[in-house]
Amino acid sequence: MRYIYVFIVLLAGVSGTFAQEKQYAIKDFYLYKNELGINVTNVIGNLLSLNPNTDDSPYGVTFRRHFGKYSFRSAFNFSVKNTRTQDFFQNNFIERKLNIFNADLRAGLEWHLVLSKRMMFSYGFDVLANYGKGQSEILDFNFNGTTFINKINNIGVGTGPMVRLEFKLSDRIFFSSECSLYGFYSNSTQSLITNGVETDEPDKSTTNVDLKLPQTLFLNIAF
Repeated sequence: MRYIYVFIVLLAGVSGTFAQEKQYAIKDFYLYKNELGINVTNVIGNLLSLNPNTDDSPYGVTFRRHFGKYSFRSAFNFSVKNTRTQDFFQNNFIERKLNIFNADLRAGLEWHLVLSKRMMFSYGFDVLANYGKGQSEILDFNFNGTTFINKINNIGVGTGPMVRLEFKLSDRIFFSSECSLYGFYSNSTQSLITNGVETDEPDKSTTNVDLKLPQTLFLNIAF
């Protein structure tokens, strides 16, 4: 998202006005041990009338615990979707049901480098996990009636390095964005049930490496 890059450039300029010859310590930057973050990328995109749908981060909430020179970092997100539709056309009646659950979890460590009074650079690594479960069901009430149920389960794990840039607005309010390079492996199983008869599909596995540039903005509250 272009305005994330503009934001980082502006923060760098603002932080330069606060920078002095004095070397700031990490304990002066983080006065509180805990930090809770919320993904506000789409909110700012809507406020600025920009495209809010370019946020590619799967995480909505983050939590960090500071231990001096390093911090524990974590993030999570989950989504649940349940839909039910009925179609009636030319005396044909079909009911469709869809149930989807997905959860993403991330945990890792990061180390800090104080750039100025209001700017912090961090680097570290993360371990990732994903679980997804979905079921689609089609009930065809025509003729003798037919039921189709498709079940999918997916489990994934990954790891990789990250870098983070954080701007300190006040002792309790921070803005941050980060870049990561994650390798990820996932395995999915699928089965199809037709009128009570189950057929298992071959397992599918994927491996990928994903570079994510700083397109996500987080608002962090310290406590």
